[in-house]
Amino acid sequence: MDNKISEIFSQNKILLKNLKTLDFGEFSKKRTYKLFIGIDKNSLYTLVFMREAKSKFIKKELDELVNITKLVETKFDTNIKKLILLYRSQICSKVIKNATDWKFYAFM
Repeated sequence: MDNKISEIFSQNKILLKNLKTLDFGEFSKKRTYKLFIGIDKNSLYTLVFMREAKSKFIKKELDELVNITKLVETKFDTNIKKLILLYRSQICSKVIKNATDWKFYAFM
């Protein structure tokens, strides 16, 4: 994991052990995401999506990420309890309001 990503995790107080970078292309054709999986301090599996696109993030994309989460759970035979999205672009306010099981962090 490079220093830039480590800084973003540190700034947002995301601390995960056994952190692995997953190949996002294995789950989707989109190229604007990076995908990480790890275990938090409460021993819960956490999936972190990092979005570097400049276009606005909308509800449809969140639905796609939920589907990708299910694929990751199946592949690694785990039950992911925490979902995090790191984003650089604007995000639809309805997404944040309705996605109560997600944590959203902006980075620049």
